[in-house]
Amino acid sequence: MVDPKQIGTTFEPFTYTVERGKVREFALAIGDDNPAYFAGDDASFALPPTFPITFTFWGGGDKLWTDLEGIGVDLLRLLHAEQEYQYLAPILPGDTVRGRTTIADVYTKSMRAVTLEYVVVETEYTNQRDETVLREILTIMVRHDPEN
Repeated sequence: MVDPKQIGTTFEPFTYTVERGKVREFALAIGDDNPAYFAGDDASFALPPTFPITFTFWGGGDKLWTDLEGIGVDLLRLLHAEQEYQYLAPILPGDTVRGRTTIADVYTKSMRAVTLEYVVVETEYTNQRDETVLREILTIMVRHDPEN
């Protein structure tokens, strides 16, 4: 189990450069044909609301999972519980965002014969001008059975 003393732990940052083509691929993959995701000029270009998940996977690679495993998260028992994005400023093609991830909370809930451990992970993103543009809040759940 994750020691609650890990709250406040901040991991090494990672970067991701937003590419117009990747935004279009993402929109196609999720079946969203909103013309804003295919616009020709940066002024009207938008990101699908959940596009920042690519920042973690394409910018950070396996880093998040390695970091979580390093603080005691059992990745084989991990479930995605909740994810939230708070947009604070526009993110446009060509922007390079820098993500810094922090463990915001660790708590448990017991249900019948299992204990569910929750780890809240917050990532704050700044752009190339060091402006905070996005806050991502990810809650994961780890199931702990009494016999394991």
